Amino acid sequence: MVWDPNWLERPIALIGLSGCGKSTLARLLARALSWPWYDTDAAVAAAAGMSVADLFQTYGEAEFRARESAALCEALREAQVIATGGGIVLQPENRQMLHDRATVIWLDASDATILARLAVDAEERPLLRGDAATRLAALRAARAPLYAALADLTVQTDGVTPIELVQQIITALRKGKEERAG
Repeated sequence: MVWDPNWLERPIALIGLSGCGKSTLARLLARALSWPWYDTDAAVAAAAGMSVADLFQTYGEAEFRARESAALCEALREAQVIATGGGIVLQPENRQMLHDRATVIWLDASDATILARLAVDAEERPLLRGDAATRLAALRAARAPLYAALADLTVQTDGVTPIELVQQIITALRKGKEERAG
């Protein structure tokens, strides 16, 4: 199916915990919309010349968050699909930028699903080192209210293929656009 992206007015930002499918869906959604895609974690890592995990270890979370904010500001300059880092919502300025300049989609999944997805690259997830289940529960408790407050759309990713999720998102975005126009 070919989509006409002209009805979209703002960048689309995918938010959610690590392992919810933001990077995978950003690429697929961008392809379906004939838009570019941008991954804030990948952009920060590329600019630093090191992995996110190494950046955390070397410079700390505060430095990572500052670089993440700069990457988000850059990403929001054009119509594209943006995969954000799970903690992007922790900084008030990031929440304001997302609210003001993007259509925000919260991708959510159960803790069991997330833990299964992250098991393959746990060492690249600095905030989930150690007891991952306990850390994930704490991250969810802290971040879910922020995700919910920002989200224009919430999508559950458990048990649904990425292609089906892209179709759900596009259908929901079109429906929202029609409702605002009608």
